[in-house]
Amino acid sequence: MHDFDTLVGQVYDAAIETGRWPQVLELLSDFLEGAHTKLTFQNVRTLRSEATSVRSPPEADRTYAQYYYKTNVFLQRIAKLPAGTLIPVWNLLPREIYQRSEFYNDFCRPNDMCHPIGVVLANEPDARVVFTCGSAKAASEFEPEHLDRLRRIGPHLVRAAGVSLRLSRAEIAKDANAEALDRVAQGVLIVAADGEVLFANQTAEVLLAEADGIRTEKSKVRASAAADTAPFHRLIAAAAERSDVAGGVMTIRRPVPRRPLSVLVAPLTIESAWFVAGRPAAIVFVADPDSAPSTAQDELRHLYRLTPAEAALAIAISRGAGLQAVADELQISLTTARTHLQHVFEKTETRRQAELVRLISAGGLYLRQ
Repeated sequence: MHDFDTLVGQVYDAAIETGRWPQVLELLSDFLEGAHTKLTFQNVRTLRSEATSVRSPPEADRTYAQYYYKTNVFLQRIAKLPAGTLIPVWNLLPREIYQRSEFYNDFCRPNDMCHPIGVVLANEPDARVVFTCGSAKAASEFEPEHLDRLRRIGPHLVRAAGVSLRLSRAEIAKDANAEALDRVAQGVLIVAADGEVLFANQTAEVLLAEADGIRTEKSKVRASAAADTAPFHRLIAAAAERSDVAGGVMTIRRPVPRRPLSVLVAPLTIESAWFVAGRPAAIVFVADPDSAPSTAQDELRHLYRLTPAEAALAIAISRGAGLQAVADELQISLTTARTHLQHVFEKTETRRQAELVRLISAGGLYLRQ
């Protein structure tokens, strides 16, 4: 009993400190007398998978993430199972179908990952997490005793997964530098691909609370004008999933005499955290043309971490002047102007002057200058 209690404690420690999971997987391998153990994360929207495993060939996780997740004959069936479901694989798929599959012959057998058992740890709209333990192909299959052990530890793994998911999502606001975003005059939202609001700066919170053009419904952002909600959600999904049309700009209508909000939606790169693996997210900038004016250069500097010289050049470019004319206006050399412009492109993730002008205009910065 003492050893089991220690294992449970280690599981919950790993939920808080994700770097402990490889050590815990080793303990789980011993507990279940398995050849290897694995935690697999699957992005439900893209179906791509990533894994953390022990006692398996080093390249196995890489090849699985690159290709073999697409051949996994169990995934479609696991997708229908709620968290906490025990999965002896023969309950999901006849043995003969599994052993004829590409997944078994080209991935499981060469990597000594046969006869797996496991537990569904999370099955949420955006993330699916599964724990599996396999025995070597030369070993016998797991006995009822091993399933009983898995049944005992399974609920603790499920709870640990839930804790890790919540903590990882909470880190998104931290990674986005919430304090700095609160100083931005524009509304700034960080949203998941389905529109769930993960973070809102103070300006955005005011807009949402007043339902002033944008509002929330069941924690998801919507346009107050029903006709604007669908295109708004399409922009968010495209940006979060980094599709060929990643994000974009639009206006969101408000009752007269209020002028429409100007909205820019862009992809957001979030440092991967265990169980979230770079959860798809987008950043939404909302400019209110009826709000008190602020300095465009200051906003650019806060939003994109531009230097004063880079912000001044970006604003000058947004007025439509050529680079030589901008250099003359700012009293700098053409070479210096080109260097500043390249830095602006890199920081704003644009590639051409036209894209930069559109970015600034969409944010309402140039219009308020």
